[in-house]
Amino acid sequence: MEYRSEFAGRVAVVTGGSEGIGLDLCRALASAGCEVFFCARNQQRGEAAAASMGGRGHFIRADLADPRQIGAFAEGVGRQVSAVDYLVNNAAVDDRISFEHVTLDACDRMWQINLRPYLLVTRAFLNLLRAGHGKAVLNIGTTNYMLGLEPFTVYNATKSGILGFTRSLARELGREGIRANMLSPGWVMTEKQLREHVTEQDKADLLRDQALKFLLEERHITSAAMFLLSSAAAAITGQNLVVDAGKHMQ
Repeated sequence: MEYRSEFAGRVAVVTGGSEGIGLDLCRALASAGCEVFFCARNQQRGEAAAASMGGRGHFIRADLADPRQIGAFAEGVGRQVSAVDYLVNNAAVDDRISFEHVTLDACDRMWQINLRPYLLVTRAFLNLLRAGHGKAVLNIGTTNYMLGLEPFTVYNATKSGILGFTRSLARELGREGIRANMLSPGWVMTEKQLREHVTEQDKADLLRDQALKFLLEERHITSAAMFLLSSAAAAITGQNLVVDAGKHMQ
């Protein structure tokens, strides 16, 4: 797409960029000419991911459940650049816990990884975003909470909170020209999902229920993310874009 040329020479920050959707997006941004700063908890995977980005990937290890490490991540980026154009909040866990087995620890884990970092990371990078040109925040969500799937009650509670955060953030930062949107994928066939969760019956059920008869891959989410970050979406803010091959239609 022609608008991708605008990414050249700009700076993107992505959380959870060592695998899955985050990694695919980091690679696409780097390929378009962005300097991409990303974090993940696994040092080995993070370094391997950075090596796959043609010299434009910059990995900083961080566990976003620890607010101190969020601060260190932002400080590490700030020592290398004076502005950030794009921020993508992506890191999450999708623990499957039936409601009767929900514990305080499970609630805290979901809050500390799936929602709180979206707020704290955005706040930590706000001044760098103000100095940037792209001025776009993209929060990665899920269609899971829209469908009320089980056993995801705690997971869905945190992921649905991203929508409220996104809309309020868009209203509050809009006066400064900073856009904030949410992108909600359906079930994406990442390496981790295929390894740990997806069965042949799951695939058959998806193909039955989706309007489009193909399984989602990371590239389908990345192309939508690139659009929302770009100036082609200059008049779009506070919105939630569903990318799920037509399973859930708002």
